Amino acid sequence: MPPFRFPAPPNTAHCTGQLSLEALLLFLVFLSLLGIAFLSASRIGSAAQEKISFELAKSSFGDFSSKLFSACSMGNGNARTVEIQGAPATLTAQGKTITFSSGNFSAKIGSECEAVILHEGPSDGFIIENKQGKIEIS
Repeated sequence: MPPFRFPAPPNTAHCTGQLSLEALLLFLVFLSLLGIAFLSASRIGSAAQEKISFELAKSSFGDFSSKLFSACSMGNGNARTVEIQGAPATLTAQGKTITFSSGNFSAKIGSECEAVILHEGPSDGFIIENKQGKIEIS
């Protein structure tokens, strides 16, 4: 009978290398999925921010137009204050038409009174004042 021999141990270097390669591939798949999820979440967040900004500007325009109408229709000496929500607004006037721009929102409103813009550039608030039938916005 031949002498007893222990079986040769498996090549441990080959086994650990295979395990490392599988772990690396699983880690790469995980990172890819994480990147896709982050990209999707950031796009959703960006779209929501744009929608909120648009709605705030629209609400501010509604407030501005109602106070403009009120100051014009109430006559000489009436003044109204408008606070702008969200991004600051810019106003331009041409005769009796005023253009309101804030963020990605822009709209025009017609007035029965001629309007003059005293403040150029974006602002968080405006004072609408009727002076002798002419609307001054500062």
